Amino acid sequence: MSDNPRPNSEPGKSATARPRKRMSSQMVVALFVLIAAVYAAHQDFWNWSKPEPMVFGFLPIGLAYHAGYSIVCSVLMFILVQTAWPRHLEETESSSK
Repeated sequence: MSDNPRPNSEPGKSATARPRKRMSSQMVVALFVLIAAVYAAHQDFWNWSKPEPMVFGFLPIGLAYHAGYSIVCSVLMFILVQTAWPRHLEETESSSK
């Protein structure tokens, strides 16, 4: 049986551009650990009592922390899309009927 859940729209052509590979269980666990670590890092209860120290002389530490956190979230999303995005969602059906 084929990995492809839909039949090919054109004979002789594959519905996916890239072959699908299953993620290893180690990769799945690593991604879950990364997600949990980023989620835990979002709970920043430690820096709300005072604005000092100022980062670059003008940026309160809480705001600087969230700026860095946003960058980390962007990198994590890039990793997740590159490794765990379901490729079958990128398939397009032929518009000619």
